[in-house]
Amino acid sequence: MKKSGFSLIELVFAIVIIAISVMTIPLMLSQSAKNDSFSLMQESILAARTKMGNILSYMWDDNAIETNSTMIVVLDVKNGDSELDRNMSTLNSNRRIGHIPKDKRRHMMEGNSTVMTFPSTAVDVNITDLNDFDAKTTSIAFSGTGSATDNFDYLDKNLSLATKVYYIDDKTDYNATNITFDFDVSTKKSITAVNNTTNIKMIELNVTSQSYQPFVFRTFSCNIGQSKYLYRTAN
Repeated sequence: MKKSGFSLIELVFAIVIIAISVMTIPLMLSQSAKNDSFSLMQESILAARTKMGNILSYMWDDNAIETNSTMIVVLDVKNGDSELDRNMSTLNSNRRIGHIPKDKRRHMMEGNSTVMTFPSTAVDVNITDLNDFDAKTTSIAFSGTGSATDNFDYLDKNLSLATKVYYIDDKTDYNATNITFDFDVSTKKSITAVNNTTNIKMIELNVTSQSYQPFVFRTFSCNIGQSKYLYRTAN
């Protein structure tokens, strides 16, 4: 009767193959964890960018709506670059450097040397301008039954987006041949003091989670008003 079995060398090969397979398990688990961490980070970056885009869709300041109009105009500021102050000449008292003295073009709020309109210092409950996002936090966490539909399919259930709004210095030399804008975040000032007002607001978004190191998004919005579209009426 003939019997079959493993030879010694076959047994050795089997042990080696099994050992190699076992050794790769920690590497596979580590790579899987890295992939999950990367997915969570990308998800949080997308959430932060979406939030920042939403914030920037609001107007620069509540006081920038022109009287008896819906046009957003440029405001006087207390601590901005003096080159960007209004031109106090009789002809263009509501214009500043770079403004075109034509109807429906960017201009400053109607005023004079004694009566000017400055940015609001208010942070309101109802969000209507950039100021109102200051100290607001958006959290993505389990709610209701904790189902995926409650969380918009976010993998990270501990994501927090905390917003702060500041003024920063807007000093630059507009007489230079090559103008350089340096947004120095170390100069940030409280949004609630009128004496801090400059022509640049900085929106700072602090993103935190239990899954990875926190990071910060920053963007800037300028006191430039808007131009009004020219369009053909029905008449």
